[in-house]
Amino acid sequence: MTRAGFILATVALASVARFSDAHPLDLGYMTVTSDGEHLIAHLELDLSAASIVLARGAGDAPDAATISAHAADLASKTFERAPIQTPGGPCTWAPATASLTARTVAVTAIATCPPGARTWTFPVVAEAAITPRFQLMVKETSGASERLTLIDKTARPLELVTAAPANAPTTIGFTRFLRSGIAHIGMAPSEWRSAEGHFQLPDGIDHIMFLLALMLGGGTLLQLIGIASGFTIGHSITLALSALDIVRPPSSVIEPLIALTIAFAALEAFSGKLKAHRWKIAGAFGLIHGFAFATALSHVELTLRGKLAALFGYNLGVEIGQVIVVLISAPIVMYAYRHERFGRPAIKVAAALIFGCGVYWFITRALL
Repeated sequence: MTRAGFILATVALASVARFSDAHPLDLGYMTVTSDGEHLIAHLELDLSAASIVLARGAGDAPDAATISAHAADLASKTFERAPIQTPGGPCTWAPATASLTARTVAVTAIATCPPGARTWTFPVVAEAAITPRFQLMVKETSGASERLTLIDKTARPLELVTAAPANAPTTIGFTRFLRSGIAHIGMAPSEWRSAEGHFQLPDGIDHIMFLLALMLGGGTLLQLIGIASGFTIGHSITLALSALDIVRPPSSVIEPLIALTIAFAALEAFSGKLKAHRWKIAGAFGLIHGFAFATALSHVELTLRGKLAALFGYNLGVEIGQVIVVLISAPIVMYAYRHERFGRPAIKVAAALIFGCGVYWFITRALL
């Protein structure tokens, strides 16, 4: 492959990367505390998400005074507009309060509810008011028990915990976290479709490209699965360390580093100089990739058992997603290596394109 071809390929996919910046903050955090007839809801959103809710234009982010003044509007558009339903009628809300700390907007409101079961929908999620992929991580507390689940636009109304016996165990929406792990890698079918049903690149496209870059170095199917598993081991280690508050570097450092790992893996696939060490590279870079999701768990305080259960479900989903990527890409890569006349140049082009994406993401993330 000529130098000019390498540059052209790099620029071409960098333009694609511009439309698929990975890891927008498509996650909100809510704690719901039940105390008899009263319920306290506390919602946290990124400032950019709150700006969308308030219909503010790009570059017109609200300040702390504006957030406080629009507390009722924020509460209505995110969770109060769909009332909590009970057999005796809907819960009634007291006036909400809102505050801004750094880039986190917190909205708090107290509801008074009639006796009986409580069900709740979240319009900010169901109507994709922020982004089509927005999810809400909800932690419910009632007495000594807690329950954690992920709510997306496909979820049915949440049946809230109204009463729990003493020492009730923590419960986790395991399948939700499993699905989230698969979606994190970009292997959930819904990740490839927009709300209108059109094709779109998934949020996990950067992880897919990282795995593809590792695959492009070639090897047997077993070796390629081993490389993906090495990534999972590293990913799992730092997920646990971060979620358990042992190590937690800021996302402003992690996200640019993730982009650099993509560029490096693609460069290695292009040169082939570190082929024997690719599983080690995958494991080392998995250590970096693992910090992203644990930040989400830090927003909703959980018991150790709760965190471990959520991490297990999420990691299992990540591994399933990676195996899907390997099973799809490995036969293509192995076929390309068997047909050197056109296969090897194609691999070089693909590596150059992924390298371009990694460089583009590093520059954009480092400057944010």
